[in-house]
Amino acid sequence: AGVFSEGAKGWGYMRTIRQIGDHLYAVGGAGQVYKRLGPDQWVHMDDGVLQPPTVEDRLLLADINGSAEDDIYICGGIPGAYGLEGRLYHWDGRQWTNLALPTTERLTAIHVEDVDAVWICGANGTLLRGNWKDGFKDLSTVDDNQLFTSLTKFNGQIYLASNLGLFVFDGMKISEVNTGLTPELQDANVVDAVDGVLWSIGPKDIAKFDGIKWVRIDHPDNPPIK
Repeated sequence: AGVFSEGAKGWGYMRTIRQIGDHLYAVGGAGQVYKRLGPDQWVHMDDGVLQPPTVEDRLLLADINGSAEDDIYICGGIPGAYGLEGRLYHWDGRQWTNLALPTTERLTAIHVEDVDAVWICGANGTLLRGNWKDGFKDLSTVDDNQLFTSLTKFNGQIYLASNLGLFVFDGMKISEVNTGLTPELQDANVVDAVDGVLWSIGPKDIAKFDGIKWVRIDHPDNPPIK
């Protein structure tokens, strides 16, 4: 990996790290995928995905997630005629398979509900659901410049962070979340559910939801949002 360090191969920046099963996995530019075997032991597991450093139209992997170490998905985008076009791959424990997609939009994040229900979001309001065996269905209900950057499931609904705020998919449509905060959420970049609490984290605005009430968390290094 690396960009400028001595001995760097020039594949480019890393993007996401995640624990799947007993190991850490990381993805990045030019199709880089690594598995951590132990201290200072990161090994390539990107045969068939990794590009030579000299390739101009680079595959930029954005996320990695999976239900097990033989059921892993990676997503991202590669330059096309109209910007980055989405790419999705599946690892079955032996090899990567490039999966067909119902959209050309670039993909940014993966949430694994279970083996059969994998959720993926991306550019221009893209929301997909499916799996490597049955394929993916496009559930997008917005069509604009909205970029979904993160997603998770909480209380039976899919929440999505975006450049336009926090949104929720209720099984039929995608709509903006009304938190009741004053003012409403200013930004949302990451959304996650931990121990029965939904968290929305933006560059400046942080809030949590226990299923009943939203509470804004003031960042100690930023002026309070009022």
